[in-house]
Amino acid sequence: MTAPDPRSAALETEVQQLLGDAVANGITPSAVCSVVLHGQPLHTISAGPATAGTYFDLASVTKVFTAVTALSLVDSGALALDEPISTWLPSFRSGHGNGGKSTVTLRHLLTHTSGLPAVWPGWRSALATGTAFNRQDLLADLLSMELTAVPGSHFDYSCVGFNTVMALAEHVTGRPWAGLVREQVLEKLCNGGCPSGLVELTGRPDPELCAPTEFQPEYGRGLIQGLVHDESAWSLGGLSGNAGLFGTAPSLAAFGEDLLAGLPGILSPTMAAEMWQDQLPLVLGGNAESGGPGYGHGLGLRIGQESWMGAHPGARGHNGFTGTSLLVDREAGIAAALLTNRVHPSRTLSNVTALRHAVADVVYAAA
Repeated sequence: MTAPDPRSAALETEVQQLLGDAVANGITPSAVCSVVLHGQPLHTISAGPATAGTYFDLASVTKVFTAVTALSLVDSGALALDEPISTWLPSFRSGHGNGGKSTVTLRHLLTHTSGLPAVWPGWRSALATGTAFNRQDLLADLLSMELTAVPGSHFDYSCVGFNTVMALAEHVTGRPWAGLVREQVLEKLCNGGCPSGLVELTGRPDPELCAPTEFQPEYGRGLIQGLVHDESAWSLGGLSGNAGLFGTAPSLAAFGEDLLAGLPGILSPTMAAEMWQDQLPLVLGGNAESGGPGYGHGLGLRIGQESWMGAHPGARGHNGFTGTSLLVDREAGIAAALLTNRVHPSRTLSNVTALRHAVADVVYAAA
């Protein structure tokens, strides 16, 4: 029998301490962390009432899956990275000035350089009427939003852009978004060979297996559990381009392992390489320094965002508003999922950036 790696044992002890302290100090009610080092899964660590089998609202970590879904459609020839999306989506109407929406491409959308605004207020207007959300009308409103910058001139993190990716994919394929994500990505993870129950990623979890998020009586939602927390995704029916995927920590770490391997069976090597590399020098050109975010960005992946990844320039991944994050690094052999529900019962109570940073540092030290 192989003796346990002392570095792994130390990592588990340190992460357990970090998660326990975060719960004890009121940073989050629950926290779960799954780490894979050099292909070897470690014991899943948890604090609070959550366990390895608890589903968390992944929030904007969903955007990575959105990018993979869109890139799989590029691989199939249904879409192209650098053609104006209005080629396929006529309802993406031209804006007034600002370079024009007619020049926005899928590459722009996936790198947050389209010039679209960060958020879409349309769900608030619909809610104010007191009537049921009409997804078709809401999407039409979202697609009519004006640009706030010339496409390719500035990085502005945009949930609007990723919901536009969803609308584009639905229009081109004639398929509902949730089905596309499932068929193009989720069912193909681990190249179709994941152990039963490992890939627990879904837009429709069992609420009883989910960590609760926010209490929102002001929107008539009450305690949110098993339904997407993000209001725009909620108004659009659940799993959307910007948010809405749920998963367990082991399942997200397993996805991270596939990401490290280039998503075999899902993306071509060429498209996987495009996703991984920093796109901002190409897209922003001379504006990369003045108009960039201060870190790199691939197609759906943040690169070297030190505030939560630590000082590790090879790190890639994404975080989510509810308190979730996925961190991967090929050279270091790391795939780490840290899931919390720090917005329960209110989004105003805590910030998990320091916890993410501390966990990342411990994982890198072990790797």
